[in-house]
Amino acid sequence: LRSAGFPVMKLLFWNFLVSLTCVAGVALVHCLGQTSRAAEVQRYLTAFTAGSFLSLALNMIFPQVSASILARHAGKPRAIALARLLCCGLGCLAVVALVKIGDLESHDHGHGGHDHGGGQH
Repeated sequence: LRSAGFPVMKLLFWNFLVSLTCVAGVALVHCLGQTSRAAEVQRYLTAFTAGSFLSLALNMIFPQVSASILARHAGKPRAIALARLLCCGLGCLAVVALVKIGDLESHDHGHGGHDHGGGQH
């Protein structure tokens, strides 16, 4: 945004204001507690956050990466194709990793609810 002409103070103000949404999110989850409703809200908030990051990446970061690839590998179509393939591969790997992390965090082991109480068996 700085390169788009935004003044530094205005950027800092908006950055601070947007950062306050993190505090609001923590307060919201704390108020909801550990209920099934909280899990449902968390699921939607996570999806919204992921969508926001994807939007940012696709609209702002991807064109910059693409321009950088073109500038560094001008006149080398094979190198450009390989660099783009590498970026897409890394993006797919990141998505798979996030899905696997989500599976791990679901904490459904397939056996009845039990307490993981401090290593006592």
